Amino acid sequence: MKAVRIFAALLGVAMLAGGAAAEDNYDRLARELTEAGSSLENKKIAIIPFAHADGRAVSKDGSVVSERLTIKMINTRKFEIIERSVLDKVMDELKLQSTGAIDATSAKELGKVLGVEAIITGTLVETATGKIEVNARLIKTETAQAIGASQVTVEKDWIGDAPTPMPAQPQAQEPQAYQPQQAAKAAAPRERHPNAYGYFDVFLGGGARTVDITYENSGRGVFMTEIGFTPVLISNGPYREIKLEQLEGGGVGPLGMRVGGFGKGAIGGAFEFSVNKHTVEPQTVTGTRNGASTRFTLPSGDNYLDMTSFGLLGNLFVRHTGKVVDPYFGLGLGLSLNRVYMRYVRGLTASSVMNTPVDDFGVGLMFNIPVGVRIKLDPKTHIVAELRYELNNVSFDRDVKGEDDTINSQGTRFLIGVGFGF
Repeated sequence: MKAVRIFAALLGVAMLAGGAAAEDNYDRLARELTEAGSSLENKKIAIIPFAHADGRAVSKDGSVVSERLTIKMINTRKFEIIERSVLDKVMDELKLQSTGAIDATSAKELGKVLGVEAIITGTLVETATGKIEVNARLIKTETAQAIGASQVTVEKDWIGDAPTPMPAQPQAQEPQAYQPQQAAKAAAPRERHPNAYGYFDVFLGGGARTVDITYENSGRGVFMTEIGFTPVLISNGPYREIKLEQLEGGGVGPLGMRVGGFGKGAIGGAFEFSVNKHTVEPQTVTGTRNGASTRFTLPSGDNYLDMTSFGLLGNLFVRHTGKVVDPYFGLGLGLSLNRVYMRYVRGLTASSVMNTPVDDFGVGLMFNIPVGVRIKLDPKTHIVAELRYELNNVSFDRDVKGEDDTINSQGTRFLIGVGFGF
């Protein structure tokens, strides 16, 4: 069997992210917390003065850090920040501490009274060099869930809140200075971005398609009787090339599955495996013999072509991020492995002499352009509806020397599927 030409293609997307060259640690705090809160619908938030992790009751350090962070957050122009005087008054009325941890009940009360969807709070830890480690968290008031966190170390360049006195026996007290720092870090785990998710989809599709079949042999040529036709008014051949064009195709598929995901941005990808069934029933079509226009009447009875295709594709997707609905479009490219069965066509696949049927193996190039929508019923359950243009170009040769035959199946497919988020 003649070696079949195999097409290979690569899909790649590179994304670069950079920050401003002059960004200081307060800018970094504001930027990372702003990114974490991009999914918030209500852009009003409150910043609670930070507290020392060692539990001291009053802390000027916490007020200074939260005030500087407030200025940075205001300058981002992404959120509406509750004024400190208003915040202190409300916290006094609710009998809440002006610094320190906010529990679930306190967070909900603040959210209702202030009309905020989230608050920023955190802890401070003195380092051995006299600097302040800031552990900040963005917390949703409705659920008390931390949806973002950031950690930086800043210079203590203000007066007040003198450092904690050195213990008389530093070796004995050293674990006590280390444990709060570890506890503060453990309290701010890295959170997954709200817009990021992975998925596993199972889908089924169908729709109209057209099929072109080309027989080409530059050596011995192709005869009409070999490909299922009985010449009456035209010559049997041989012909260098015979084409059957715009055949009405049938079949089912694709039936398949894919695994992929999206990050916090618009770009995502997936790997897809699918199975398609292509058929061509008896019909009369136009085509060419060595370029001359000809009408062909396919043999009556069973299908002229039965082809089963196994596709392996890589997909690149671009979406519009929504809370429940993610519309998307994309590009898919990959290979297909095909069983080509032609009941009325003669070849050398079944015997050492030209005989029917042709039962051949072909490798093809698959290509699709999907446009669809993903509906997230909940984080674990998705519904997917997709319309795609799909093309499968397959090479085979009937095991005949000098042969170079192709099947080109293309059309619009509608898919419906269910997805499982992770």
